[in-house]
Amino acid sequence: MHHYHHRAFYLGVLGVALIAVGLLALNFPVYLSDYDQFGFQIKCGTGYFANLAQAAEAGGDYPAQCETALLTRRLWTIPMIVAGSIVLAVVVFVAATIWGRESAFGKDPDPAA
Repeated sequence: MHHYHHRAFYLGVLGVALIAVGLLALNFPVYLSDYDQFGFQIKCGTGYFANLAQAAEAGGDYPAQCETALLTRRLWTIPMIVAGSIVLAVVVFVAATIWGRESAFGKDPDPAA
């Protein structure tokens, strides 16, 4: 096995890890540092869906702060998922096209011959 196959494997693992961390981070709830009138920390929803009911009941500027907190979560997780997807797609494409020739036909033909 060539050394670039090992690198491709590690890049593939990196791509999968970036996707997994990004999707998992989107799934975690987003909270504000403030508390409502009952003493509960104000929950804004997750990176997937906003839930501004508690923020609206608390009044004030909390719904806008929740929107900002959700946007912040999405601004760093979505690019992470996209980057991981691109890395994984490139590795799979290269493995399917270029390295497929090596395993099917042996070594690449010598271009100087």
